[in-house]
Amino acid sequence: MPLTSLEAIRQAAPTIAPYTHKTPFLFSDVLSRVCHKEAFVKCEIFQRTGSFKMRGASHCILKNLAVAKKNGVVAASAGNHAQAVALMSSLTGIKATIVMPSFTPPIKVQHTQRWGADIKLVGSIYDESYEHALELAKEHGYLFVHPFKDADVMAGQGTIGLEMAADPLFQGCEAVVIPIGGGGLAVGIATALRALSPKTKIYGVTPRNAPATYESFKAGKQIPLDVKMTLAEGTANKRPDDVMLAELRNLLDDVFMLSEESIANGIALIAEESKMVLEGSGALGVAALLEDKIPEKKVALILSGGNIDLPAFSTVLHRGLVEQGRLTRITVRISDRPGGLHAVTQILAEKRANILQVFHQRSSLKAALGETEIDVDMETKGPSHTMEILQALKERGFQVNRE
Repeated sequence: MPLTSLEAIRQAAPTIAPYTHKTPFLFSDVLSRVCHKEAFVKCEIFQRTGSFKMRGASHCILKNLAVAKKNGVVAASAGNHAQAVALMSSLTGIKATIVMPSFTPPIKVQHTQRWGADIKLVGSIYDESYEHALELAKEHGYLFVHPFKDADVMAGQGTIGLEMAADPLFQGCEAVVIPIGGGGLAVGIATALRALSPKTKIYGVTPRNAPATYESFKAGKQIPLDVKMTLAEGTANKRPDDVMLAELRNLLDDVFMLSEESIANGIALIAEESKMVLEGSGALGVAALLEDKIPEKKVALILSGGNIDLPAFSTVLHRGLVEQGRLTRITVRISDRPGGLHAVTQILAEKRANILQVFHQRSSLKAALGETEIDVDMETKGPSHTMEILQALKERGFQVNRE
């Protein structure tokens, strides 16, 4: 039996409308140009709380409002779902308890607390927080708002598919790319689009550093696998749910894994060219286009969320510049006397390189007496510009290496 239906999704739309935004569906100039496709983006980054989770959380609470108002609600989450449940509870005057793993970054705890939720830090991993939330629901009669495996939650997420299918820009769209974590977003959207746009291919995307969902989808059975550090932590899981896996296999045409490098490049590209901020999970569709995984030419991506903390965002932008060849480090051997460093910086200035940092390496055994090495971190226009700078240094007699 399907986990949700087009009728349930249609009923959810007016129910959640007073509490959620109808997010923009836009043509992406940069992705169309870079990836040689006609690319469109559904901007759930502009949803309330900065992710699609507000749709499912609001629908679940509103559908069970009597219980929620009487006893309160509880959820387990370290991120977007927590904020969505907390905000919706605040808007409806309901007591919310959110159980978060003890390692949850303080900024995410603060963002959830600002909506008035009672935060409990329990367990070192999400599974332990989840179990504690279930115990609280049983003990106090709280409404448990599941992050994905709930018919009302999936119907709420499916309203994204309704909005896309009704948009004139979507007509003739050949493929839709959806991030997969627990699977609620993908099941909801795919259920709507299978009915409203049956010719459209529907693909799921996951990070390569969390391969369990991909391998399980391909094998047709649950395959538990370890998770490595990933920028797309919102989609990382060690073991997909059996019921959700079966529905994903029924609804999706394929699933792809994406590298951390592509995810970082996707975040950096969209930030620089489109002036939009994506979290790692929200950039998975962009990464799929950058890796040329999607064969179709008219493609829609779900930008599922933009809640990335500033230190991580800074790191990603730095990494993106390195991957694009616009940020590089060179080592130059110079004379260890006045004017040696100036000779190098003068060439860099002539070639319009932006010097970020300079490090003297006087203790290097590679340099002869009277010489020293300097490491120069610089920003350039790209790989060809960097090679032009290296050539200019060598022509002036400098020994130079690029890291």
